[in-house]
Amino acid sequence: MASDAPIAASEIRFRSLFENTPEIILYQNEAGTILDANPAFLALVELPKELVIGREYNEFLPPEVRPMFSDKLREACSGRTVRFDMATSQGASETRHWDVVKLPLWEEARVVGVHMIARDITEKTKNQQEIFTQNQDLQQFTYIVSHNLRSPLANALGLVELLRTEAPDSPYFAPTHAHLQQNLQQLDQVLRDMNTILTIRDQQHLGAAEAVPLAEAVQQVVHGLADVLTQAGGTVQVAIPATARVRANRAYLHSIFLNLLTNAIKYRATERPLRVEITAEPEGERGQCISVADNGSGFDQERAGADVFRLYKRFHPNHPGRGLGLYLVKTHVESMGGHISVQSRVDEGTRFSIFLP
Repeated sequence: MASDAPIAASEIRFRSLFENTPEIILYQNEAGTILDANPAFLALVELPKELVIGREYNEFLPPEVRPMFSDKLREACSGRTVRFDMATSQGASETRHWDVVKLPLWEEARVVGVHMIARDITEKTKNQQEIFTQNQDLQQFTYIVSHNLRSPLANALGLVELLRTEAPDSPYFAPTHAHLQQNLQQLDQVLRDMNTILTIRDQQHLGAAEAVPLAEAVQQVVHGLADVLTQAGGTVQVAIPATARVRANRAYLHSIFLNLLTNAIKYRATERPLRVEITAEPEGERGQCISVADNGSGFDQERAGADVFRLYKRFHPNHPGRGLGLYLVKTHVESMGGHISVQSRVDEGTRFSIFLP
């Protein structure tokens, strides 16, 4: 009787953990059938226990992740502890990021079942992504300080020393003074750009999001650029349903389309009239996929690589610009929970694809 006491105490402790942990715990057999489920899992799928026990766990998973979970179950049934992470929904739940462990249960030297423990790491993953993004920003600002600031500052210091040796009536004084002024203006512009970027970064979570009619937002920008488009001989075709809406900051949305259309006008091809097409299609209930395509001069995308949206990167050296617009577009899109990509070919045109929730 006394020898049974430690076993009973151990079972009580396990049951207490099973019932009260915020992590989801399932006990499955080799076929993937759920033999037991803790309250955390039942709360996640919003079903009572009697409607969960006896069903295959795959029934609660999207089709695209079922093969992987089945593979991991087979691996655990072979006697190995398996750990992996996966972003998926379960039952009617929203998509979350999970740290999953599958533990084989041994009895008499054989595996009789598998415990699956899944911990929600969505916030942790989000924080890690934010840290990664901040590190990327830090690298870009390091580049600005080391190159874009250092170069005009070093030039200005050299010109100041040169002016000290020249008399005001010297033929070299005026051009040297002009060069000094040019370098200081360049330095001032870089500092203004940095201030703009830091202001946007600081305020990206403060802007009020609202349901913005997408066609209306685009037409406002097109109307504001009407004179410039006429002078450039360009046309903009907007094919966006009147019912299309995105959850967005209206000012950011205006800035996105203004930058993209301004770029299309600036980098238009000389051989043909500029034509820009702006379309939007719903992506299920998740949001809108927006396309801004032009028939302009395009750029060498293979050569540009991952630098397209980086700060101070330019791909048309014969046109004036600072390489700030696309960086701001990407910053605005991502601050609203979206993402942006680009396709471009030299002498054919460029297409920007934007997803906004």
